[in-house]
Amino acid sequence: MAKEVDIFIAGIGGQGSLLIGQILAEAAIKEGLNTTWVPIYGVEKRGGDATVTLIISDEEIGSPVLDKVNNMVIMHQRMWDKYGHKIKDGGLLIINSSIVDVGDKNAEVIKVPATEMAVSLGTEKVTNMVLLGVLLKRLPVVSADTVKELIASKAKNEEMASLNIKAFEEGLSFL
Repeated sequence: MAKEVDIFIAGIGGQGSLLIGQILAEAAIKEGLNTTWVPIYGVEKRGGDATVTLIISDEEIGSPVLDKVNNMVIMHQRMWDKYGHKIKDGGLLIINSSIVDVGDKNAEVIKVPATEMAVSLGTEKVTNMVLLGVLLKRLPVVSADTVKELIASKAKNEEMASLNIKAFEEGLSFL
């Protein structure tokens, strides 16, 4: 792992962007790394902004606040329009290309038809797990096995745990 990795994840409420960040932060802690997890969400139950800034490091983290980030996951067009300026030139940008178009950007853009991939598994609800798999494949900051354990532990039932893990694995094999 690099000395310090930052990730900004942005979606709208109900898409599971905060869960992606929470799983990564908990996985980092389980693996003995330092982490910060700063979720920010609107007051709306569904449809409001839902972002998380995550830093994972093998050393002490100075500040959880970042103006620009090296790695970004965008789950909804409105979030790109609002937060796209935060990606550093040359950074890694993973988008749900099912509903997000970023145009030309000076970044490594990975376009993932995550909604379609999730629907092919049976439900749009696992779109976030597809994106988590792609992110972890491209940026292996924690182990996939640790992430799978956490995905299973957070699911409402065994069926959803299995479906979330399948979606995560689809994301891992996307690249």
